[in-house]
Amino acid sequence: MSRIGVALVGYGTIGSGVIEILQNEQELIRKRTGLDIELLYVADKDLTTPRRVAVKSAKMVSDYREVLKDPDVNIVIELVGGVGFANTLVEDCLKSGKNVVTANKALLAEKGAPLFRLAKENGLAIGFEASVCGGIPIIRIITDALAGDRIHSIHGIVNGTTNYILTKMYEENLDFDTALKQAQKLGFAEADPTLDIGGGDAAHKITILAGIAFNTAVGYAQVSAEGITGIDLADVKNAREFGYVLKLLAIAKCDPDGTVEVRVSPTLVPLDNQLANVRNEFNAVLINSEYLTNSMYFGRGAGSRPTASAVVADIVDIAKFKDAAHRTSKFIQFNEFPVKSMGEIESRYYVRFNVFDQPGVLSKISGIFGKYNISIASVIQEERSENDYVPLLMTTHSAKEKNMIAALDEIQKLDFCRQRGVLIRII
Repeated sequence: MSRIGVALVGYGTIGSGVIEILQNEQELIRKRTGLDIELLYVADKDLTTPRRVAVKSAKMVSDYREVLKDPDVNIVIELVGGVGFANTLVEDCLKSGKNVVTANKALLAEKGAPLFRLAKENGLAIGFEASVCGGIPIIRIITDALAGDRIHSIHGIVNGTTNYILTKMYEENLDFDTALKQAQKLGFAEADPTLDIGGGDAAHKITILAGIAFNTAVGYAQVSAEGITGIDLADVKNAREFGYVLKLLAIAKCDPDGTVEVRVSPTLVPLDNQLANVRNEFNAVLINSEYLTNSMYFGRGAGSRPTASAVVADIVDIAKFKDAAHRTSKFIQFNEFPVKSMGEIESRYYVRFNVFDQPGVLSKISGIFGKYNISIASVIQEERSENDYVPLLMTTHSAKEKNMIAALDEIQKLDFCRQRGVLIRII
């Protein structure tokens, strides 16, 4: 039976979950895999604050460098977060001959390429299943289960905070601020939720997924990320009128012209689409591929136990093939697909204008849309309000983003238009 020594750096929420599994389920893992995985070290600057899970027998240290000196440690788990110290830690582990398991999506999205090169140079592996969608094994699905299938697109609800907020807005007519406060009270949103509601968290995750799905380099800076901070309850309600539900989607597509699209934005999802019924804090990823066609993967995308489960899965994966690190390398790049700019993407759109109720408004807007090769699919104009301005709602057929932006810029200048039109993409 193979004995695998493990060290954990970062004794926080997820770290506690990992300790819980490794201590409580050691015998189960041994029976299922034939591996004797032993937690040898827990490293953290703060070793005095009580945690949810207590360390039973592992040595507790405040300096991670003690871990690197021990030849019995085969795998180091990085759970400190961020891209500064975490990057130094992972580099030091790889240079010291230690395989690494991480849940750090920001680190991999922003600095992953040189780390994977360093791992390859040293014949080591980096496991990162837990970096995207918590306990959903989406990376293993893409790299292993779909290894012989050509992936065309990924549409994912990959941030539980924003999905919870949008669910409450849609189902209970809560405004954004109220739904956010409720999410914070329940622990689904951080005290500073900027990374989640601004789209940055989802952008980190889709950067990773796009890279492994299309085997091409995708830089985090190339990913367009729009959050949900500007979402108005009126548009959530209007979505229902058109037969859609509003979700924050992370999208990666490999287009026939040899380019890839990688983006995050609020998106209208048809009610008959599998993603439409993903509610509250749950995550889901819909993959379209050549042979399997559509398949969806659903579960809890965050939290101590789900994420810890993914961390342990990577430990097992690396431990099984510790003498053949290339077999556990998920980040293999052999394509050079350029990332398409947002102006060049094509989509259907929902648009809401606030216009003065007078004859000729619709014809003028239609004329400008026609000028930019934009075809209108449907129109709803509500009754006149007290101030004589009314919402004019439209959906379009597929159009280029740059044409939509140019049209909205021109329409905004018309005297009957009270404010710039609201633009939301449609699947």
